[in-house]
Amino acid sequence: MIKYLIVAAVLFVIYIAFFKKTAIKEEKEQKNKDKKNSGDIMIECSECTTFVSESEAIIKDGKFFCSKQCANLR
Repeated sequence: MIKYLIVAAVLFVIYIAFFKKTAIKEEKEQKNKDKKNSGDIMIECSECTTFVSESEAIIKDGKFFCSKQCANLR
């Protein structure tokens, strides 16, 4: 009987060590990904007044632009 309890305890520890950490890590990554996508701020282009996300905007001389063409970059 004690042998079965020891084997069950060892298997439980192995399960926790490999599978539980992976599930927790994936859950944290998903939450971080959701935070990044949900908090995206839209900014108006100074040239053409098109709205673009802050992460994709081009900043030149303290102004935001939607593309290199609007920012007069080559």
